[in-house]
Amino acid sequence: MIKAIFLIASMLLLVGCTSQGELLFEELPKEGWQQDQWVEFSYTNRLPKKYASLDWILRHDDDYPFSNIHLIVAWRNPKGVENSDTLSYLLAKPDGRWLGKGLYIKEHSLPFMEQFLLDEPGTYQFQVRPAVRATEKLIADKTLPAIHQVGIAINPLVDE
Repeated sequence: MIKAIFLIASMLLLVGCTSQGELLFEELPKEGWQQDQWVEFSYTNRLPKKYASLDWILRHDDDYPFSNIHLIVAWRNPKGVENSDTLSYLLAKPDGRWLGKGLYIKEHSLPFMEQFLLDEPGTYQFQVRPAVRATEKLIADKTLPAIHQVGIAINPLVDE
């Protein structure tokens, strides 16, 4: 119960602080994030030729067993042109301390694109899924435990 209240309060605080941009979140199953599970987001752009910075937002607790995460991302513009990329992010320092903010739930803002051109009005689709690989010492599970939410922050860049 306390965990749920904390999650709701932190989400409201974060949404309240991003008034000029858009923050989209998806709650993940309690068991964790399946490595083959795509999470999808839709964003409707109303202005042509607008640049935005894009960040993936990841929320996990202290039971997340890795110090990093690899993500496969894909996106499609309103004309149906598709792109994809594989991204790697460090989530903890070498001594094990998390880089994210928060007490029980750690939140990481993971830079995706600094200047993404929303070249035309319409709906843009974004997808993300984990791709954590096994190492010599650790075998990657099909499910990543302790990840609670994933999201995308879309922040329009101000013309200077």
